[in-house]
Amino acid sequence: MTDATAGQAVGSQDAGNWAARTRAWLAEHDAALAGRFGAEVQLDALTAARAAAADRVVLEAWRRCIADDAPLALFAVGGYGRGELFPHSDIDLLVLADEDAQARHREALGCFFAMLWDVRLPVGHAVRSPAACTEAAADDITVLTAMLEARQLAGLASAREALRQAIAPERVWPARAFFFAKRDELRARHARYGDTADNLEPNVKEGPGGLRDLQTLRWMALRIAGTPDLQSLVALGQLGQDEYATLDRQRLVLSRLRFGLHLVAGKREERLRFDHQKALAARLGHVDDADTLAVERMMQEFYRAAALVIRIGDRLLQRFEEQLEGEGAPTPIDDAFELRRGYVAARDPRWPRTPADVFALFAVWAGRDDARGLHSRTARALAEALPSIPAYDAALPELRARFLQLLRGPQPVESLTRMARLGVLGRWIPAFAQVSGRMQFDLFHVYTVDQHTLAVLKNLAAFASGERDERFAVAHEVWPQLRKPELLLLAGLFHDIGKGRGGDHSELGAVDARAFCEAHGLSEADTALVEWLVRHHLLMSVTAQKQDIADPEVIHRFASKVADRERLDHLYLLTCADIAGTSPKLWNAWKDRLLADLHTATRLALRRGLENPVAEAERSAETRAQAAATGF
Repeated sequence: MTDATAGQAVGSQDAGNWAARTRAWLAEHDAALAGRFGAEVQLDALTAARAAAADRVVLEAWRRCIADDAPLALFAVGGYGRGELFPHSDIDLLVLADEDAQARHREALGCFFAMLWDVRLPVGHAVRSPAACTEAAADDITVLTAMLEARQLAGLASAREALRQAIAPERVWPARAFFFAKRDELRARHARYGDTADNLEPNVKEGPGGLRDLQTLRWMALRIAGTPDLQSLVALGQLGQDEYATLDRQRLVLSRLRFGLHLVAGKREERLRFDHQKALAARLGHVDDADTLAVERMMQEFYRAAALVIRIGDRLLQRFEEQLEGEGAPTPIDDAFELRRGYVAARDPRWPRTPADVFALFAVWAGRDDARGLHSRTARALAEALPSIPAYDAALPELRARFLQLLRGPQPVESLTRMARLGVLGRWIPAFAQVSGRMQFDLFHVYTVDQHTLAVLKNLAAFASGERDERFAVAHEVWPQLRKPELLLLAGLFHDIGKGRGGDHSELGAVDARAFCEAHGLSEADTALVEWLVRHHLLMSVTAQKQDIADPEVIHRFASKVADRERLDHLYLLTCADIAGTSPKLWNAWKDRLLADLHTATRLALRRGLENPVAEAERSAETRAQAAATGF
């Protein structure tokens, strides 16, 4: 059949009838897929079925418009090229033909695309020659990325090889350049989302730890190793079987959330918006219980999946970099650790032999400002050793002492953050693991409990830096007055740890904080201070924002509850860090002024005679005991 007769075949009422029938069939097919969707259904089967349905429609339109002998080739690209379509995903097509053929078959191609639009498929398309593919890929790496996973649907058999040659590394974006460009692209994308997946309304596709991260790793594998999927990297030694299995499990978690989100939203929606979360949780079969809302359980599943994708993805990025750049000569740090290409690495191939070795790693890392991060092989060894790390209450006194040394050493907040992100802190403090990835279903907290806690600690570290921050009027003046700054860090670490267990989280957290401090051998005065701060961490915020602090009686009541200057200084700093760490929009100059005024007024009230003699006596006795022990 010639091009002209192909066009005539659909230039009548038949085209309209076909479009109507096809729309009805697609609607029925999509409804059937939606009906199959649930927590137990294999998600890959659904996305593959939708891609197959799109294939059927696209190929029928192609046959109706394009002559069998036309020198054209049709490719599915992007996610459609992978054979993966979500309910409202775009259907991206590439027609490959030389410029002469494009001109001769322009009307037929117009007919083809018009038929797809009449069916209301969300089609995106490009018509290019092989040379134009090379040029477009060179100009825009995202174009190359889409074509890397091209899947031929119809047309000249030779076209597949022509496309492969057009975008081959020898012509455009060799492996090294491709890797660094895609890595920079990934980092820039993460930065747009605040470098965290733990936002209130995370983007399941584009956000850190989302599906785009997994796709980026796959594209890198295609370009660098020539492998069709991440699983192929296991045989090449680039990825452990356990790492691949974890990534694939999390891919399915993320894919299920994305598929369901499209259904609930009724459109292409990639952000887990607040107003869709409850409906999606119900669609996935989650139910409320006494302690946890269904939506919180669903979101915790997302946050934990994203954290694992980020963690393993970072290791794989390092391995790709090593493959392209070489390992280089290591720089010794001490007998146990060295720097490899700037990453902290264990020298012993059997590291870690004991949990103490893990704490030693974080101590060494904290002392190296020049470290780029943790070496991928050491990071994997650490992940495999996590089950051997005991909870603090079952640990030897030596290990507890090592933890306190981290709090008192250089970069304590950075050490806690690293331990949290690598899974160590959750092993050491099981209650922290319970709030890891736990969302707070309100309009104030924009981060999960664990990420909010880390944000609070980061604010405290900023106070300790000695650099004045205009957002906080007197915080940098108060910090140097602290007797033991690590006590405030402990209060920050435990202030929200009781959330999600039912009851008053402040009371639950205070009990946990006391148990932790006692197990680590802190004095009664220090333990009591941390416990009090956790129990009353909301006191100053409530007083400043909900009471008239110009009223002397209000100041007197608050000062009576605080009782002494040390508690006041700690509580003031914790309150500033807590509010500022809840949401970037919550902290403002008005709240800063309120808290600073309350701190000043209470300090004056305490100076007039409200100091707590009992707490002061405890600290004096502790100071005398320490002086006697050191011989002074």
